[in-house]
Amino acid sequence: MGLTGGIAIYKSASLLRRLVADEGADVTVVMTAAAQRFMTPLIFETFSGKPVVTEMFNREKVFTRHIDLGRDADLVLVCPATANIVAKAAHGIADDMLSTVILTAGAKTLFALAMNDAMYSNPVTQANIRKLKELGYGFIEPESGELACRDVGKGRLAAEAVILDTVRRRLSESARMVGKRVLVTAGPTREYLDTVRFISNRSSGKMGFALAEAARRLGAEVTLVSGPSGMMPPPDVTLIPVETADQMLKVLLEQAGGTDYLLMAAAVEDIRPKNVYSKKLKKTEFPETIAIGRTPDLLTEFRRQNARTCIVAFSVESEDGWRRSEAKCRAKGADYIFWNNPAEPGRAFEGDTNGGVLIAAGGKSWEMPLTSKQALARQIIDLVLNHGVQH
Repeated sequence: MGLTGGIAIYKSASLLRRLVADEGADVTVVMTAAAQRFMTPLIFETFSGKPVVTEMFNREKVFTRHIDLGRDADLVLVCPATANIVAKAAHGIADDMLSTVILTAGAKTLFALAMNDAMYSNPVTQANIRKLKELGYGFIEPESGELACRDVGKGRLAAEAVILDTVRRRLSESARMVGKRVLVTAGPTREYLDTVRFISNRSSGKMGFALAEAARRLGAEVTLVSGPSGMMPPPDVTLIPVETADQMLKVLLEQAGGTDYLLMAAAVEDIRPKNVYSKKLKKTEFPETIAIGRTPDLLTEFRRQNARTCIVAFSVESEDGWRRSEAKCRAKGADYIFWNNPAEPGRAFEGDTNGGVLIAAGGKSWEMPLTSKQALARQIIDLVLNHGVQH
């Protein structure tokens, strides 16, 4: 629970008591310097039964505490959340313990907004809120009424019952995939001609990494099998790096037995040179033509090993995309396939956004408008969980 320097902080004491006494929550309180000007840590230590964290380096465990708090928490509730802390989070500023915890926790953070109505309606604040919402951060909107400055407007901290209900829902959602094993593929594969040259594609891996993060936040045990991407894996996700389609297939088959969900976002290269040279070819050594063959169909091979796993495939098609993608879904034994059209702006490879259509094996489909890949990942997983396995 993060406390910032807003007059509504006095309401947070009662909220903390309810969380601990009535809900049985294990709460660690982090207070900013400004928050301590409004209330002392003592009352929050009394209600939480734990020391309040106020400084980055004032206790015995200093080296990774700022990481551990955000990583280990199921939820980071910032209440009250001022315009200042929202701005810090939106721009990645981590200059005290709370802002650092928020940066580590990412979309596990829930902001209960409380500020003057002019601050709330300011276009800069609204832009910061929109940015964080697109990244998956949660918000409890303020209520309208008389404010501390005696102005009347939107900015009052939401009622305690509203905050408690939102916290309950967020925590229950975070447990939707507890006990499930999720296998995610990401990035491109490389099919080598010689030791330095290869055939590949423009995949960045961002969609697969977003899916892995979304599944982990829902409580799943996640293994991410990624081709070359240069991206860091999300916290608590096991990364298995590969390069070629054969290497990715080997890992998939090794993992097939215990996998509940396979989210196949990797752009597996379809073709590869038939002849692979064990050294870097000189210009004069290049053949006039390069014979190519097909790489294995990873989804088909996986399905032969495991008939029960729920498979979500991905399809990049620019012509007759819905029909072609639905046919792929059936032919490969997938339960769902997400079709995106690379000819449409902001979709498919390399970018931070995507949109398209999620198609179920039975033909039902859902339009998914252009949004951030993080938000899209959550939408895809939510739909799959709500709609169920198709085979």
